[in-house]
Order: sequence, then structure tokens, then C-alpha cells
Amino acid sequence: MDKERTNTLQEKLGQNGSSISKYRRLTVGNCGYTHLILFEIINFCCIPLRGKFGIFVRKLVLPFIIGKSGHGLSVGPNCTIRNGKKFSIGDNTVIENDVTLDVKPGDKKLIIGDRVHIGRRTIFNCSGGVMEIGEYTVIGSFCRLGSLQGLTIGHHCRLGDNSCISGASHSFSRTDIPVIQQDLTCKGPTFIGNYVTIGKQVTILDGVNIGNNVTILPDSLVNRDIAEGLIVAGVPARVVQQ
Repeated sequence: MDKERTNTLQEKLGQNGSSISKYRRLTVGNCGYTHLILFEIINFCCIPLRGKFGIFVRKLVLPFIIGKSGHGLSVGPNCTIRNGKKFSIGDNTVIENDVTLDVKPGDKKLIIGDRVHIGRRTIFNCSGGVMEIGEYTVIGSFCRLGSLQGLTIGHHCRLGDNSCISGASHSFSRTDIPVIQQDLTCKGPTFIGNYVTIGKQVTILDGVNIGNNVTILPDSLVNRDIAEGLIVAGVPARVVQQ
């Protein structure tokens, strides 16, 4: 049974206050205006820098706006960081260019383990719960990961390019307003075990639990739990080999 949310994300972000206070909540959460100024300076001067020099500079300055950043962290140019004090990033993790790491205001957290590799233009949208990526996991390019009630991806996993893990969806029961303005729905947290291989252009819906050592072939849609050790494919995904 879907758990209906009584308001949309747009309403959550549109709380009372001036435009600058709304922007502060969106970008640095509950941190003060001094932190906002520091964030703006780093975002303007350091985030766009390219090459090894840019990686070196970001390694020096990002700890000022990120809660925990491990040794050997490599962050490419033009990444988007929102509410960075809610991040915990492990050692020797690589984040390629144009990645979005977005934790919405509140008690949400983004935890990225050691030696994780995140491909370019991938989007992390942590709008609820805790989003956690296990060590040695590789996230491909142009992926989208969402969480409304939580998302866990285990260690030594592979997520192919252009894949999507949907953290929630919108109700579409009303016809008088756009879908994006209707209530959010979520079947629960999403859990992906260890040593899971997910092919390119795979979509995993909210509330799904995937066991260890599962392989999901490209272009599949996963809308139900998958027991460990299976190979699945199709729309919706079904077992092709045990």
C-alpha cells in the first residue's frame, strides 16, 4: 500500500521567510549566513576550476562546507553541492564532473563509503531518510538516485549509465492540477544488497528490496523484491536464471 505524503516537495521548500532565507535553507540548511557566504565564495571561485589544479583546490576547501570528507577525495568541476554539512564521504572516493549532491532541508543524510566512484552528471536527490552508498560501489554516468524514505546500496555494487532508482512518485488521481503538484507517494525505503550488478538504463521503483549477488540486465524495470543470487530482465523484470 502506498504511503501518501500530505504535501509536495515544493510546499516543503516554500516555507515562510524572505527569499534569501529560503535560498539559505535550500543550499546550506540550518547553517547561518556566515556559512552561506563561505559557500558562495567556494561555489563561485573553486567549484568550476578544471584539471588537476581544480581537484587540488577543491580537496582543500570542500571540508569547510562538507560534514565529513575523507582522505584522497577527488571532485570534478561544476558539481552542485546542497546542504553539504549533511554529507559523509569516505576515503579515496571519486566524484566526476557535473554531479549533483542534493540533500533537502531537514534530518536527511547522504553517506558515501570509501573508494566509491560516481560518474558524470549523476544526480543524488536525498529528499527524505538516509541515502547510503557502500564502499567500492561504482555509480555510472547520467544516473538519478532518489530517496523519500531512505535508500541503501551495498558495497561492491555496479550501477550502469542512465539508470534510475526512484525514491518516490506523485499521485495522479486528480485531473484539475498538474501531477507535480499532487501528493508524493512512496512504498517505503529501497534496499540494494552487496555485489549487485545493475545494467544500463535500468529503473528501480521505490520500496523495492534487492538481495545480494543479484544481476539486473539492461533496460529492465524492477517493481518488486528480488531474492539474492538471481538474474532478472524485462519490463517488469522477471527471473531469467537462478
